[in-house]
Amino acid sequence: MPALKPTSSRTEPDSTLDYYEAHARDYAEGTLGIDMGDLYDRFLSYIPRGGRILDAGSGSGRDTLAFLAKGYQVEAFDASPALAKLSSQLTGVHTEVIRFQDFHSGPRFDGVWAIASLLHVPRGQLPDAVRRLIDALKPSGALFISVKLGDGERVAKDGRLFTDLDESAVRRLLKPFQMEIKEVWISEGQGSRQGKDRWLNALALKGAGHES
Repeated sequence: MPALKPTSSRTEPDSTLDYYEAHARDYAEGTLGIDMGDLYDRFLSYIPRGGRILDAGSGSGRDTLAFLAKGYQVEAFDASPALAKLSSQLTGVHTEVIRFQDFHSGPRFDGVWAIASLLHVPRGQLPDAVRRLIDALKPSGALFISVKLGDGERVAKDGRLFTDLDESAVRRLLKPFQMEIKEVWISEGQGSRQGKDRWLNALALKGAGHES
């Protein structure tokens, strides 16, 4: 796995991590069956066959398992120790326990997959978190991110922090890193969230001019 730098303080509100620690199994069971086929196809069209993927904020391990089954090499991390344990058990891939803000890697990955995970990073810390993911990409590597469609930070009734973004915000977020944005699109929530959430998705390629 990439070299990790420890942190001495918690950077997201404690209640966000506490939620996942308390509800890890229910969360995993509620997300494992969601069909991500269309998103996989879009992302993997930019990844060489058998390439190396980082599942950034891997949750239940659903996507790690799917990429492994398709013949890709996969590494994973999650901020929640409980979810990382469940992901490791499901996939057989040791899932590191780390936050986006503390992740560090050289350009080793053909793709970085960050679905429904960066949305818990405070808005002011998002540029640094995204930079760390881009640094981990090889030249022309693909970055996929998805967040809930909206504008600004909010705290849900269950205590979780969400940073919602619209298309212009995502484009502003990626612009300093010379990423070639290939697609930005909106999708509807699935599974238990069907009809309740709208998601902003983006796929971008690392430009040759980006300095890690």
